Amino acid sequence: MSELHVFQPVNPEDIETGPYKFVGETILVTVADGSKVNMMAARWGGVGYIWNKRVVFIFARKSRYTRELIDASGEFSISFMNQEKYRGAMKYIHSVSGRDEDKIAAARLNVNYYEGIPFVDEAREIITCKVIYSREFDEAGIVDESIKQDFYDAGDYHVLYIGEVQTILLR
Repeated sequence: MSELHVFQPVNPEDIETGPYKFVGETILVTVADGSKVNMMAARWGGVGYIWNKRVVFIFARKSRYTRELIDASGEFSISFMNQEKYRGAMKYIHSVSGRDEDKIAAARLNVNYYEGIPFVDEAREIITCKVIYSREFDEAGIVDESIKQDFYDAGDYHVLYIGEVQTILLR
């Protein structure tokens, strides 16, 4: 029997490896517009390749302050953190708005910059990105009704950002 026709089913979770897998990890998205720096905790996103470019895609709810700053600056970073060590800081970043306070200082995190793009200095890996595409999710485009019910009951849809990878910083 030829090996060409022998396939074994594999659970995608069993082969998803590497520091940029996004599944099960919280990342910190950091952005600055002038002197304003903000970050948000995110669990959705990924890396890929489109338009002959290496890219990162992230999602920010329309109501997020971070989304406003990404729209204004056109760039952001994603920081991969030690999930255990920074669990409390990431939970705090997720729970408060940067509109109301300096949540980065309150979470005891430090911001550094690479070529003008802010990132979390305590991160183990960072990807800096320039936005090349953004689009708000449209209710009509969501085919699975349960997604609308489970994630968008209040109508606060996500904005998809595709960022061209500028630099990867490793510790």
